Amino acid sequence: MHDPESPCTSTHCVHAGARPDAARPGVVPALELSTTYVLDDAAYALVRAGRGGDARIYARYGNPTIEALEARLAALEGAAAARVFASGMAALHGLLGAACAEGGAGHVVAARTIYGGTRDFLTSVWPAMGGRATFVDVEDAAALEAALADDARALLCESIANPTLEVADLPALAARCRAHGALLLVDATFATPALQRPLAHGADAVMHSASKYLGGHSDLLGGVVAGPAPLLARVDLWRRRTGGVLDPQVAHLLDRGLKTLALRMRAHCDGALRFAEALRAHPRVAHVRHPLLGAHAERARRLLHAGGGMVLLEVDGDEDAALRVLGALELALPAASLGGVETLVCTPATTSHAGLTTDARAALGIAPGAIRVSVGIEEPDDLVADFRRALDRA
Repeated sequence: MHDPESPCTSTHCVHAGARPDAARPGVVPALELSTTYVLDDAAYALVRAGRGGDARIYARYGNPTIEALEARLAALEGAAAARVFASGMAALHGLLGAACAEGGAGHVVAARTIYGGTRDFLTSVWPAMGGRATFVDVEDAAALEAALADDARALLCESIANPTLEVADLPALAARCRAHGALLLVDATFATPALQRPLAHGADAVMHSASKYLGGHSDLLGGVVAGPAPLLARVDLWRRRTGGVLDPQVAHLLDRGLKTLALRMRAHCDGALRFAEALRAHPRVAHVRHPLLGAHAERARRLLHAGGGMVLLEVDGDEDAALRVLGALELALPAASLGGVETLVCTPATTSHAGLTTDARAALGIAPGAIRVSVGIEEPDDLVADFRRALDRA
């Protein structure tokens, strides 16, 4: 039996969730494209009993391909249930709506270094839903206590922050949340269940942008929420009502990607650490951030199976200097996403945190010359050579 506190393994990725049986003997889960189903006496009985959501009626209520994927995801996270969405932002909407909007949208405390799209949601959409958000430095105990004490429904953080790569102390944050009756909601997109299972560290729910490492090939858009059954029942209801349902064909792609997740993450993690160590000595590089090399290295070793596939490279100069380096690369691709098998690079100033001023980014620890590197599965030496050439030319 897999230890629930340990990250998922390749064996788990391949075999977790739905298994072939006499009814569905295919090794690969079937792709079910129908959006509607013939009604029978059992379906009518469920509807009359107020349990229409349990009947096979309409694809927004349920689909066999999606359900097989959700079973695998729940197993990988060590969760009672999982629900998939059309995007990571749709998953965030579903999670916050289900967790915090009952009886009126509530107060959400968020880590100040959180992904720019999440910040935008919390400052624009969430207030429109009647809620409010407070951004705090989760390392500042006094500030966090004050925010949670202000009738907070939840604390939202990332297991590895985007793009600054700080590692959240999930057990400590979970204890603080419990003391205030708040939920701990963790975006584990950068970590994946191959590096960490947040639920085992006290989180109440975990979410992902499945477009990144879970899919792993830069060819799908999706989101995931996993957690306990009562909360996920509300998430499921929220998804049905708001309609952010994942397409079955995308679910089929995502399920295939998950089977190589642990294998890919080993290559990402090994390559990222070797890349970060090699670039630290370059004269054009002012600073390199990686979870195993910074101030949170001890915490990262304690809470993560490995350091992840992301590196934040800070070059001397301003945003234009960073963009010149991107333009000189021959192997790595300038692109806004991450988690694919190819190395993708971008500047937070023009992508994830473009909505903030230079001063606001600096306050979050994002330097003008910052380059976010999503290290792929290429040979690390080839990637290092590409960056050295680009730094020397730019």
